[in-house]
Amino acid sequence: MTDSIADDFYTKKHLRLTRIAYIAKIFAWIALVVQGVWMVVHFIQAMNGYIPQAMYNSFIEELNFRTMWKHDTAFAALLLTESIGIFFRGVVYWLVLKGISLGLYMIVETDLNYKESAEGESNEQ
Repeated sequence: MTDSIADDFYTKKHLRLTRIAYIAKIFAWIALVVQGVWMVVHFIQAMNGYIPQAMYNSFIEELNFRTMWKHDTAFAALLLTESIGIFFRGVVYWLVLKGISLGLYMIVETDLNYKESAEGESNEQ
């Protein structure tokens, strides 16, 4: 009798929800890392595309971000805002997936607490 109660306490639905919550937690970190890498790659790619063009047009021998900021402030500001936007998109993905994960864990825990309190009340009577 006790074994069947223990088997029914943590059901297949609980297991399915905890698996989905775990997968959401893993994807949250993957999304954050991918967006961070994408931000760096986008920044480097834009800089590599801009440097030859700027060197050809303005005859600057060495061009880095500091000199680009002085000569073409609009492009530098656009590049910074795009890169920061990519990173914030990753933060939003991370927050949403992390929230889904925590919410599913809370649902399972709340249901198990209700089951435990219901069994405790039935044993007292």
